[in-house]
Amino acid sequence: MRARVRSAASERRRKSILDAALACFLERGVAATTTEQIRDRSGASIGSIYHHFGDKEGIAGALYLEGIRSYQDGFLRVLARHREARPGIEGAVRYHLRWVEENPERARYLFAVREPQMVGSVRAEVRELNRRFYRAVEGWVTPHMQAGTLRSVAADLLQALWFGPAQHFARLWLAGVAPSGLARAGRLLPEAAWQALRGVDRRR
Repeated sequence: MRARVRSAASERRRKSILDAALACFLERGVAATTTEQIRDRSGASIGSIYHHFGDKEGIAGALYLEGIRSYQDGFLRVLARHREARPGIEGAVRYHLRWVEENPERARYLFAVREPQMVGSVRAEVRELNRRFYRAVEGWVTPHMQAGTLRSVAADLLQALWFGPAQHFARLWLAGVAPSGLARAGRLLPEAAWQALRGVDRRR
């Protein structure tokens, strides 16, 4: 019982450090943020910060890793719910926009990340996450390409056609210069992605 209480308290402390760091990084940038500023904002001790993350770069890497994991896990759950091509393609675009809307600070941070400063400490973990993610996406996409319901294109072109417009719009929205709003984008952009990727089967 005591071990569970200590574990829960430790997790709350870890989260408070990450939340404080995210706010500081978005306000000042990673390079300009100091460990002392994170300590003051989180209420954690320097010892607690170093216990959980090692240093400021460790915090930056952990934030990046958790943001990527959250996004990818949700994305794959969307694909797993859809066997047919069109609902999966459109559902993934809607998920992308919804995730940005629900996690604007995380999204801003992920869009701002530049290696090696922010993710150097977790590079191997990020690489493994991405490997598993893209392998899972490929496993969903390939049968639809083979069946002709999706265009057969290289992975980089698939990503651009699928998420290029949604990614661009999300950046505009996060910058406060998207008067159309995410709701309207959520109605238009999934259909645009499907039209860009649909294959020879015109019945779908």
